[in-house]
Parts: sequence; C-alpha cells; structure tokens
Amino acid sequence: MSVRPADEPSVTEDCTTTSTGPSRRLAGLILVTLLMAELLIQVDQTIVNVALPLIQRDLHFTESGLPWVVNAYALLYGGLLLLGGRIGDVFGRRRVLIIGITVFTLASVVCGFSPNAEVMVVGRAVQGVGGALTAPVVLSLIITSFEEGPKRQKALALWGSAAAAGSLLGLLIGGLLTSGPGWPFSFFLSIPIGLAIVVLSATTIADSRAEERPSLDVGGAVTITAALLLTVFAFLDTEQQWTSWQRGGLLVAAAVLFAVFVAVEQRQAHPVVPLRVLRNRNTSGALGIMMMFGATQMSYFFFVTLYLQELIGFSALQTGVAYLPLICILLVSAQVGTKSVGKVGLTRMLMIGLSCLGIGMVWLGLAASSVSYTGTVLGPTILSGIGLGLTMMPASSIATTGIAPADAGAVSGLFNTAMLIGGSLGLAVLTTVTQSAGGLDDTHGFRVGFLSCAAIMAVALAVTVLVIRMPRRSEET
Repeated sequence: MSVRPADEPSVTEDCTTTSTGPSRRLAGLILVTLLMAELLIQVDQTIVNVALPLIQRDLHFTESGLPWVVNAYALLYGGLLLLGGRIGDVFGRRRVLIIGITVFTLASVVCGFSPNAEVMVVGRAVQGVGGALTAPVVLSLIITSFEEGPKRQKALALWGSAAAAGSLLGLLIGGLLTSGPGWPFSFFLSIPIGLAIVVLSATTIADSRAEERPSLDVGGAVTITAALLLTVFAFLDTEQQWTSWQRGGLLVAAAVLFAVFVAVEQRQAHPVVPLRVLRNRNTSGALGIMMMFGATQMSYFFFVTLYLQELIGFSALQTGVAYLPLICILLVSAQVGTKSVGKVGLTRMLMIGLSCLGIGMVWLGLAASSVSYTGTVLGPTILSGIGLGLTMMPASSIATTGIAPADAGAVSGLFNTAMLIGGSLGLAVLTTVTQSAGGLDDTHGFRVGFLSCAAIMAVALAVTVLVIRMPRRSEET
C-alpha cells in the first residue's frame, strides 16, 4: 500500500482540505475513524472478563492459567506502547495504524476460534501487540490532524471519553454477547469494526511522520520495552508474594534497565523518548497526574465491580448495565467541559475533574456499609463520571501543548503508558492495602480501598496546583 508524503492531504470525492486543515466533513470522518480505533482497543481489555468462567470450562484452563487471558493482553500492550508510538513517528502513523488494527483483528479471529488454552493466550498476546501499535498513533494522529486550540480540545475530549468509556462498554457488551450467542462473539465483534477502520484510515487520513525521519533507536527501544515488560509482569504476577525474591528480582532488573535506558537516550540523536519533553514541567506534571488517574480509574472499576457482584449479588449483565449512568454522564460532561474550557481554563478544568473523582471516592467509602446500588453506588458513580469526563481532555491538552510534531508519537506513548502503568501499579498496591485491612469479603475492605483512591486523587490535585503552569493564551483557547 502506498503512503502519501507527510505534507500531502488526504482527499476523497466529497471531502477536501483547506489551508488551515481538513474540511469539516473530512475532519469528522478522521475523528470517527480514530475514535473507533480507540474504542476497539479499550473495549477489548475488559470484554472477556465476564466470560472467563465459560472460557475456562470450554478451553480447560487451570485456575493459575486463567488470569493470563487478561494478563497476556495487558503485558504486551503495556510493554510495547512507547515503541509503538516511535514506530509511528518513523514509518508513518497512518501506516502503523492500519498495521496495528490488522494485527489486532486477525488475532481476534484466532482467539474466537481457539481450540485450547495455549492458542487463546498466544492470540491475546498478539492482540496486545496490535493494541500497542494502535493506541499511541491514534493520539498522535489527533495531535497532527487538528490544529492546537478548540478543534484539538474537542477531539481530545472525545478521545478521552472513548478511552474512559471503552472498558465499561466492554463489560456491558461482553455480558450481552456471553449470555447470548456465546463468548467467541466477544472476539468476532472486532472483525467488522477492524475492517471498517482499515478502509476509513486508507481513504480519509493523511499519513504523517516526523519531518526529519529519525532513526528507530534500537538500543533505547529494547531497553525501555524490556523495562516496561518486566515492570508490568511484576505487578501482574499475582501468584508471587510482594516479599518474594522473584518479584523483587524483576523490579530490580527493571530499575537497572530504566537506568541503562536513560544513559542510552542521552547519547542518541533521535531517541525513542526525547528526554527534553520530560523537562517541560507541564508535560511531566500531566504524566504524573495521569499515572495517579490510571491508578484510581482501574481500582475504581475493579472495586465497584466486585462490590456489585459479591456484596449486592448482581450478575455479570446487571453489573454492565449498572455502569450505564456513568457512561452517559461521562459523555455529557466531556462535551460540557469542551464547550466551557475557554471560560474555565485547562488547569481549573483539570482541578474540577480530579476533585469530582476524589469526592466520589470519599462518598463511596463512607456509604459502603449500606450495601445497595442506589444508596451506595449510583450517586458516587454519577459524580465520578463527571470527574472522568472533565479530566482526560485538559490533562492530554496540557501534556501536548507546545509539543513539536516530531515528538507527538513519543508523548502519546508516554501518556498512554502513564495511565496503564499507573493503573497496574495502583491496583496491585491498593489490592494489597485492602487485603491487609481484612480483604474484600465485607464492607470494611471496600471502604479502605475507596478512601485510598480518594487519597491518590488528593495528591494528583496537589500536583496540579503546584506544578502545572500553563501560558494564559493556552488556558483561554
């Protein structure tokens, strides 16, 4: 497949570009394509969760092997995100998007037809590779396709909504498909969506890459990928105790690789992660905030799902339906935030979003003892949905404001990695905290878990106040 030069616009029969960017119709098609790709990747992280008991029965998984239906995806996805972003910078972001979605879709077919546990785990791992190629270039293409200001902020708000709602939609869709045609259709759903994304990408999106085509930085790519893989695996390896030498050895090896990576990057002309972007206080501050946001978001979904099923007695399908108010309020609040950010400012909008999340977590913790959906979950869910909708857009805008197009892939990869690594680390730590408080068999453990999430949001709010310093022009766009 031929690829257009970076400066050549994509033109269809009825869609043209102007000197200031794509036409309104073409911009809409580009955004729909990218949002479909983001949703596909995010939905597939959770769509199989409700089907795990049936997958275990049909494919004869052992108790210790079953978590790898989820972990194989998360391990490769989290470990390869930064490399995926840089590959897009080097070889063309549209090209990598098409390759990533194709790999993801073919792996979905393999998973749906899996005859045994081994094929399923390999298929899920390959899905993770496809996701790691896709996710960072989606954000990169939003940055490069929409000029800085209201247009980009609107696109980022919708992207944030897709990223946040995808996991929840996965639970709902997974419940519907598992209770209907069967768990294989949780994977087969990716086929028509993947094909549509490939066709739309090829016909609407102009390819882009760094203006001066950089080298791939093999040394940096290998060390950072290995370090992230070891880090993610150390937190996903639930069979090992926190004090075990295996887990400690993995974390020490990851720390050494991170140190080697920094040393390698300082000598590279075109590093896979330009360290100069981390010297920008707004970018580094936003990345830190997103790590804490990821920890709270993933822990919230985990704790609430268990609370609904273990204490209230909801089925998998009822649990998915119970998240519908959050999805709806998230989508609405994201659009309200986009329209009002010019008056409120990016920093204040981020503070409001984090505050809503934090208050929602406090509310959940204090109300946990009532053990009811309407009395415990519904109100905090609505408030948390507002927080989710108001956080992603300003955080991503702050992280990417002023970033050169050549660094778009690196920052996109860092942004996605910060959320995923923060989520893995936060969930592992908070699960340990709740276990030390008596576990999740009664309301006390849930109270501790939710209040711990609130404490994390308080720290994120403090970082926003003390670190973020946006130019007045950027705040008011």
